[in-house]
Amino acid sequence: MSVYLHLFHGRTTATQDMDSWGSEGPTIGPLTYVHTTYGTEVKIRGSREVLENFFPHTEIHFHDGYGELAIQLDGDCLPYAGKVYGDWSVCTADALRTRGSPDRKPVCDICGSDDLVKDAAAVWDREAQDWSLSSTYDSTTCQTCLREGDDMERWVDAGQPVPTRPIDAVPAGDAA
Repeated sequence: MSVYLHLFHGRTTATQDMDSWGSEGPTIGPLTYVHTTYGTEVKIRGSREVLENFFPHTEIHFHDGYGELAIQLDGDCLPYAGKVYGDWSVCTADALRTRGSPDRKPVCDICGSDDLVKDAAAVWDREAQDWSLSSTYDSTTCQTCLREGDDMERWVDAGQPVPTRPIDAVPAGDAA
């Protein structure tokens, strides 16, 4: 199970007097784990893609596609991207979704089908003894109308029914 590190109550310095809740920070992840040591550092472990995305100018040693990073606390705050955050939570993806927010899904912008395939890469996860998704790419293919493209998904309410429009009903020139 993956976890996320959600930062909030951001400010400029750890000693800044706060007259409000501060700024919302990023949600870093998915991560393999988050570990705090003696209240002085927070260690995180994640895939190369995740850690390089959130910490692009940080030297991280990677092994088997995963790296570990120790973030030194600044007083009682966690520093990230020029700000410090007084609070952070470790949670699963389910906990991140706002209660009452609708489930969403991608559909083809031409035929409306949700039978989409995304190009991706996988790495062998020795601990799990299985292939693990390491990254997804922009290219998507609709398995119904065979449309391909980098920006062809449209996001809709997950409860919305999938159309049963036949492939030959897609206007000429729209299916690729």
